[in-house]
Amino acid sequence: MVSSGPYKKGLNFDTETIPYNYWIGKYEITNQQFVDFLRTALIKGFIQLKNGILYYPYPGDSLVNAALFKVRQFDDKIYLRHDSIILDSKFSGHPATGVSWFGAKAFCNFYGFRLPQETEWEKAARGNSSFWFPWGNAIDGSLANYFNSNDPFEPGTTPVGYYNGSTYDKFQTSNAVSAYGCYDMAGNAWEWLEDRWTKTTPYNKGKGGGFAYHTPAFLQVYYVSSFGPPIAPDLDMCHISDGFRVVKRCDNG
Repeated sequence: MVSSGPYKKGLNFDTETIPYNYWIGKYEITNQQFVDFLRTALIKGFIQLKNGILYYPYPGDSLVNAALFKVRQFDDKIYLRHDSIILDSKFSGHPATGVSWFGAKAFCNFYGFRLPQETEWEKAARGNSSFWFPWGNAIDGSLANYFNSNDPFEPGTTPVGYYNGSTYDKFQTSNAVSAYGCYDMAGNAWEWLEDRWTKTTPYNKGKGGGFAYHTPAFLQVYYVSSFGPPIAPDLDMCHISDGFRVVKRCDNG
């Protein structure tokens, strides 16, 4: 649980306050968790499969009209075989990636969670410290999965919580836990936020950097994705490294 109170936000470490307690996922949502959702939600009609593409009937909001949006792109980890959703078990504990913002919203809405707001994500990552990264001010390949970090799974995701100080087949990790006990808040999957890029544009923010293309500069706590104006991709973009974690307010707000 993340307790109410002050935290350091942004490039200049400004002190801000969140006036409520909330729970945030210790790990990014995994492929196993996401496949369990897809299979159950498909049976219940919460999502739809049409011509080999999964869609979520998004109910709409102030910036986006109600419509069908893609949930996730299929790949070698989660794929379709004779209209059945298959998971390669080697990747069951890796973060679900290739997920659109609408796919992440579908998961949250199905289970009663929501995506983190930028403020909630930053507080969980850095707390009230003035660190550049969730664990401190230095970074190397033992702490996070980023572009050319030389982890054993490169190029690709690492299992969630991999960077915990353990040694895996001679690869030594450092304990990269955040201020509130979260893992992979820098690198691995790029994490969708609830927030829009601006109050008048429908494009959504992301945090944390990912395993593909992102160098350490993108992994700093303050950094926010640039998937907004003037860059305007499809709203249901399913980028190779896009994933998410979930939040729930402790007062049901």
